[in-house]
Amino acid sequence: MAKSKIHRLALFFALVLAISWAVWVPMAVQKIAGKPAPAGSPLNALAVWAPALAAVIALLVTREKGGIDRLFAQLKRWRTGVHWYLFVLLYPAAVWFAAYGIDRLLGNAYQVTFFAISRMFRPEQAYMVVVALVFVLPNTLGEELGWRGFALPELLQVRGPLASSLVLGGVWAVWHLPMWLMYGKAGLPLAISAVWTVAIAVVFTWIYRGSGNRLPLAWLFHASLTATGYLLSSIPTFTDDVIHVSAACIVGYLLVRHKDDRGHGTASQFGVTP
Repeated sequence: MAKSKIHRLALFFALVLAISWAVWVPMAVQKIAGKPAPAGSPLNALAVWAPALAAVIALLVTREKGGIDRLFAQLKRWRTGVHWYLFVLLYPAAVWFAAYGIDRLLGNAYQVTFFAISRMFRPEQAYMVVVALVFVLPNTLGEELGWRGFALPELLQVRGPLASSLVLGGVWAVWHLPMWLMYGKAGLPLAISAVWTVAIAVVFTWIYRGSGNRLPLAWLFHASLTATGYLLSSIPTFTDDVIHVSAACIVGYLLVRHKDDRGHGTASQFGVTP
C-alpha cells in the first residue's frame, strides 16, 4: 500500500513539474535573456492549475477507485471552528503589519505601497490587475486541490506531519522556481522565497490537520496569502519572512509533539474522515 502511494506521488510530482514548467521555463529564459516575459499570458492559468490536473491524471492512471470523487468531495467540508477561519484570513496581513511595526521601532524607515500588484504589470497591461485579483480564489483552488487535497493526505499515510510538510514544501519551492525567475528574482531574494515556501508548507499542514482535514481552510489560507501579497508591498528587510519561518518552527514542533492527534495513522485517503 505504501509503495503504491509513493509511486502515485512520484507520478503526481513529475506531472506537476512537466505541465507548469512547459509554460514557465520559456518565460523564465526570456527574462534571463533580457527580453520582456509575457507575465500576463493566459497560459499561466494552465500552469497554476497543474497541481489539480496532475492529481486527476495520477488517480486515473493508477486506477484509484473513487479517488476523483473523494478528491473533490473535500470541497464540501467547511464546518470547523471559527478561530480557524479568523486565523487563515487575518494571519498574512497580521504578519505584514507586525513586521512593518518592528522595522519602524528599529529605525528601519522605508516607503510602503498599497495595491502593490499594480507594479507587476506595464501600463498597457493595467487590466491584468483586475484579472489577478478576481482570479485569486480560482487560481489558489487549482493549486490546493493538488498540494493539500491530494499530495498532503497521501504523504501523511506514509510519513509524519513534519516530514510530509518538508517534502511537499520542497517540491512546491522547486515548482515555483521558473516563475520566480520570470519575475526577476535572483540571489538572496530567491533563496528566501524558497525557504519561506517550505516554512509556510508546515503552517499549511498545521491548519489542515488542526481544522479536521478541511481542504477549504487551506484554500482560503492560500488565497489570503496571495491577496495580501497583491495588496501590500514587500518588506525590504525580510522581517516578515523571519516571522513566518519562526512561526513555522513553533508549528513544526507542535506537529511532531502531537503527530497522532489528527490525520496521521487514522485519516482516510484525501483527508476525508468520518
